[in-house]
Amino acid sequence: MARFGPPADRAHDDAGSLARQTAWNEALTRGTVPAFVKERLAETMTGKRPWVTTASPAGLLTQRSHGIRPLGLVSGNCWFQFGYSWTRGHYEGWHTALDRLRLEAGLMGANAVVDVTLRVRRMPGTENEGHMDYGAMGTAVRVDGLRESANPALATVSALEFARLLESGIVPVGLAIGAHYDWFVATGYQTANTASFWNQEIAPLSSFLTRVRRQALQELRDDGVRLGSGVLAHTQHTELYRVEPDENNPYPRFLARYIALGTAILHDSRSQRPFGVRPVMSVRNPRLLAATDTVREVL
Repeated sequence: MARFGPPADRAHDDAGSLARQTAWNEALTRGTVPAFVKERLAETMTGKRPWVTTASPAGLLTQRSHGIRPLGLVSGNCWFQFGYSWTRGHYEGWHTALDRLRLEAGLMGANAVVDVTLRVRRMPGTENEGHMDYGAMGTAVRVDGLRESANPALATVSALEFARLLESGIVPVGLAIGAHYDWFVATGYQTANTASFWNQEIAPLSSFLTRVRRQALQELRDDGVRLGSGVLAHTQHTELYRVEPDENNPYPRFLARYIALGTAILHDSRSQRPFGVRPVMSVRNPRLLAATDTVREVL
């Protein structure tokens, strides 16, 4: 019977998992990471453990020539429950995840995190309604000529593009986020227009989406101002949901979501570009490019 029973060390594994979970809960409450994570980051930084990077082999070679040394992969996440405001909640969820990513990078002695990617996961099911998991991941790097910082710069650009920005007198200082959610209720006249067989613009919906988009972009600008910088727009995402009429709402409703992300930058207008601009012709085969099944995940 023992042959088909649970492993002998299962209770030990369960106890270890519970201890790690407890350590994480206590660390997040204090705004830090558990001791075993600090140990892992320190060993990765000193080369006792292998490091992981998002760069390609060619990218690693180019980084070395520009004085950029990758330290390892860092991440941060936040499981968020929405309350009164989805717009504000989205902003807070992203920034909480980014703050935790920045904390890991600082513990590794990095002065920047490049190639930062952001992902959000909505869990299905009634019990998880109004919950989202925000995740951020990037490569912590150390750039020659820049001192270590407890508040490393974050950038959605690659390490090579990061170096090019520095050469141009442009300093990435963080990530700016703009998000806006809003509802639109269609009246009887507007509902009739959406059911028409004619090709036509649904002007009320166009106006509604434009307003949501502009508000999100204004939030992006305001976030850049908070960082004291401008913003290099990088990613934008739009969603529109139609909610059918019910007993409490006689007309269809539309929920729009617009999210804009970018790298916040500081620029010295007095600096001159150290390079010129020249035209380049690509010799890549578009048919070969189209044949690849690479998928870029967007939010």
